[in-house]
Amino acid sequence: MNFIDTLLNPDGDEFPNRTIVVNAANLLQIGEFQLLQLAFAHWHGRDMRPDEAGAVFDSFMIRSEVPGWALMYARDIERLERGSQLDGNDPAYHRYDIAFRPVRKANPKAGFLAAVAFLIGTLGGAFALASQTAECSGQFPPCLSSDEISQSRAQ
Repeated sequence: MNFIDTLLNPDGDEFPNRTIVVNAANLLQIGEFQLLQLAFAHWHGRDMRPDEAGAVFDSFMIRSEVPGWALMYARDIERLERGSQLDGNDPAYHRYDIAFRPVRKANPKAGFLAAVAFLIGTLGGAFALASQTAECSGQFPPCLSSDEISQSRAQ
């Protein structure tokens, strides 16, 4: 795309097939190259060899070329998502992750209790700090203790 086309149509997609792969990877919460690895294994029935991985990486990441098998796999992922059948936490999608832990849904009661405990702790700490400060003779600083006030009146 040239500069004028981009200004006139900022949402235009220069590489629509690459965008499909990127969206599918985002749905699974994995990297684009991991999606390519999954697609390759799904299509060919085996993992990529290092030389194949280098060629696929160069083709996709550098030249934005999407192999047909990767595009079909990405479209299958999007179709599963549209049908509400996609489980992004399925370990089969994360077999190339170094350390994958499924995302747990937060318990609303635990969040509420944590917020209440934080609020009570903050207020308690503020009151404890306020009780330790010197008595002020007026509303504004400097704060003087009652001993200092009585000493200044005696003079």
